[in-house]
Amino acid sequence: MDDGTEKMVGALNEALEHELGAIVRYLHHSYLVMGPNRDPMISFLRTRAKDSMDHANVLGEKITALGGHPSVKIAEHMEPGNQTLQEMLKEELDAEKDAFQIYVEKLPLFKKNLALEYMMQQFIIEESEHIESLEKLLRKE
Repeated sequence: MDDGTEKMVGALNEALEHELGAIVRYLHHSYLVMGPNRDPMISFLRTRAKDSMDHANVLGEKITALGGHPSVKIAEHMEPGNQTLQEMLKEELDAEKDAFQIYVEKLPLFKKNLALEYMMQQFIIEESEHIESLEKLLRKE
């Protein structure tokens, strides 16, 4: 593997670790939701977990296509114990902003690989949409 490919694999693995952490975090939050909005919030959180799993699958496949080995590390996140729904959504918002930043920072590494650059741009768009929807959920009427 040349230096450019190694850097791309490293960037993809960092993103993969973040997405794996997001799966765990979203599922964990879905188990904790209580109250009258439980069903729609469970659906929302588990859909986001699936979105993260979809990203993780694509990332893992791209890593192996480049000759790399997909990481099994999961990005750490704090388990604060009992949280309100508002606190959980704020935690998700912060994590989505982190994911967005990872993809934006790593994008220049993919300038010589049009397909990977496009994939990273798509992930940036999707993370941006996730941020916007969480901000709307957290916004007071």
